[in-house]
Amino acid sequence: MPGQGPEVVQAAVRREAELLRLVLDALPYPIFWKGKDLRFLGCNAAFARIAGLTHPDAVVGLTDYEMPWRKEDSDFYRACDLDVLESGIPFAECEEPIRGKDGEQRWSQTSKVPLRDAQGNVLGVLGILVDITARREAQEQIQVAIIAGEAANRLLSAQVAEREAMREALAVSEMRLRTAVRGAQMNIWALDSSGIFTFSDGGALSQLGLRPGQVVGYSIFEIFAESPAILENARRALKGESFTSTVEFSGIHYETRYTSVFDEAGRLTGVIGIALDVTERIRYNEMLEAELGRTRGQLLQVERLATLGTLAAGVGHELRNISAVLNSLRTYFTDCARRGVPPDPEELEELGWACEHVATHGRHLMDLGRPGRTTVERVDLRELVSGSLAMLRTAGIIKHVKVSSSMPDSPLWVEVSRTRVEQVLLNLVGNAADAVEPVHDRPTEVRVRLFEDRQKGVVCCSVEDTGVGIPEDKLSTIFEPWFTTKPPGRGTGLGLPVVRTILRESGGDLSVESQVGKGSAFTFWLPSKVPSA
Repeated sequence: MPGQGPEVVQAAVRREAELLRLVLDALPYPIFWKGKDLRFLGCNAAFARIAGLTHPDAVVGLTDYEMPWRKEDSDFYRACDLDVLESGIPFAECEEPIRGKDGEQRWSQTSKVPLRDAQGNVLGVLGILVDITARREAQEQIQVAIIAGEAANRLLSAQVAEREAMREALAVSEMRLRTAVRGAQMNIWALDSSGIFTFSDGGALSQLGLRPGQVVGYSIFEIFAESPAILENARRALKGESFTSTVEFSGIHYETRYTSVFDEAGRLTGVIGIALDVTERIRYNEMLEAELGRTRGQLLQVERLATLGTLAAGVGHELRNISAVLNSLRTYFTDCARRGVPPDPEELEELGWACEHVATHGRHLMDLGRPGRTTVERVDLRELVSGSLAMLRTAGIIKHVKVSSSMPDSPLWVEVSRTRVEQVLLNLVGNAADAVEPVHDRPTEVRVRLFEDRQKGVVCCSVEDTGVGIPEDKLSTIFEPWFTTKPPGRGTGLGLPVVRTILRESGGDLSVESQVGKGSAFTFWLPSKVPSA
């Protein structure tokens, strides 16, 4: 800068260094850099935190053996560093264990690149860490590691250039800063306290049709006027809140870290933002959610088939009993015909009873076998309860159990899939019948109670039994898949998890109260849907 004194140049350098430090410390990824002797030359705030250091400058001059790492980990780190220094080739996406000051081991995906001077000589090594612990623990289901790029290379260049004239250091630092930012798939920007862009750079700007620095001097509220989500995030950050938010803009999903900047007096001076393109990660999550939805549907079908199989077997057993009665009556009527005498009126009445029950059982058997439609329709919950109890009686599931029901006189309207709510009722009442079966020292009963909570806008169904009850230590696990308290061959362990899934997908839920030796009460609720006048 011709004509400017040393004080002006130094002040400019200091401002540039402060901006670089703010940008670097705003990065959520730990970054460090070392010299050729493998001693630390510096790091950002995120790296200092995992090392238990009070300030990034405290790392200067230390080796890996003086850090809170295990010796075998330090050996591995240094071997990787030496490989980069000797070969001059970047070492990308190496998974490394790291144990912080708190002693907790985590995993990072580390990229290491050689640092070179203006003549291309290797000066040291730069490392960028991305925490991938969650991904490893989730068996790599979700890809969360995003390489931050070589943004920190700019700061090291500034430190190396400090040995030269201040003017030359400023030029080299600015050049390397812009080169690294534009080479990374991210956008880095800064606002003043009024929301005016003071800095804008990054390799991902081209996705938005922008050039580096193009929006400097313009208000974020003007540039992104068509995106309410971005404007709301900007308002939050300009009020002093630092946070991470994901928004969609022009078909691209950005995960942006907003960091509010304050002066020494605590006054807000601006905001720094770092935006990463996470579109692929969002699409992967959506694909995973769709796969989980298909799996839930398969579990629903498995449990429905198991329930229908049990009920159909009971109906078949009842039909066999009636068949024995019909065979006996056939023999009797054949004998009457041979002797030329009229049949006894009581036998005719019994024949009518048998025919009527065959028709009833046949109708229920057809109801059980109808396709499991998931069409949502408005139905009276009282009707579903009455029909489900009739099917259970027909199947003989509650034939030897005292079952009572109480319900209000007025309809209890809900909008649900009829077959799925029937599956809920068949499962809960069937479980209650199983629970009272082993009890012989006291009266047993299953009570189904319907009521409406108008204040909450829901209708409720409580299935109560006086059975054996559920131990308190198992209450927290009864909704886990494959868990069952029934003897082998009596349950799949899918009933209650499927029931709760059905209810939650219908906007409701399920709760349980139980006491060993006294019985259990399963209560579910669904949103009330009163017909419009």
